[in-house]
Amino acid sequence: MSSGKLWAELIALFIFVPLLFLAGIQYAGPYLMAALVVVGAICLWLLLADSSFKRFRLWNWQHGKPHLLASFKLFIPWACLTAVVVYWWLPDAFLQWPAEQTSLWLMTLVLYPLLSVVPQEIIYRTFFFHRYKQILPSRYVRLGASTLLFGFAHAIYGNWIAVAVSAVGGAVFGFRYMQSRSTAVVVVEHSLWGCFLFTIGFGSFLSIQHTL
Repeated sequence: MSSGKLWAELIALFIFVPLLFLAGIQYAGPYLMAALVVVGAICLWLLLADSSFKRFRLWNWQHGKPHLLASFKLFIPWACLTAVVVYWWLPDAFLQWPAEQTSLWLMTLVLYPLLSVVPQEIIYRTFFFHRYKQILPSRYVRLGASTLLFGFAHAIYGNWIAVAVSAVGGAVFGFRYMQSRSTAVVVVEHSLWGCFLFTIGFGSFLSIQHTL
């Protein structure tokens, strides 16, 4: 594919599509998860159809295990600090969801990694890093671009906190993918952080309901 077409695809997929959802969030909001799954499936299909893509990078457990351990070592202290901040800043929301809506919380812990994290990691890490290396040859430039675009996509939630937190997460997940070359490892790390944030009461900033 020519550089011009790749740039057009990147801009359409990672800028125009989030803008369209943001503009029509009241109508498109209920379909966000379905759209994410569909786009993730299309990106996965394009990867599998590309003979230059090394499919083992979708799991790559052998090389990814040390990096998975590193992700847990990063998670533990920062999760403790985050919990303290949320408890101090949002005391009424702290652990409210698992305490008051236990069934919904448990369902989210199961479905969120499958229907949200997996598509996001395929789109913003595996697909982005492979698909656009022709026009963004430096992997650090791709890391920076994917980080900014990942944060930008979360503007659909209508608050700067979602954008900022997602950008930080995008940088962590992108760097982890660069190191491990394993989608599975990054899915585990992303799922761990996402489920943790929903559990401690931060999920309201990362939901369509906060916008509507």
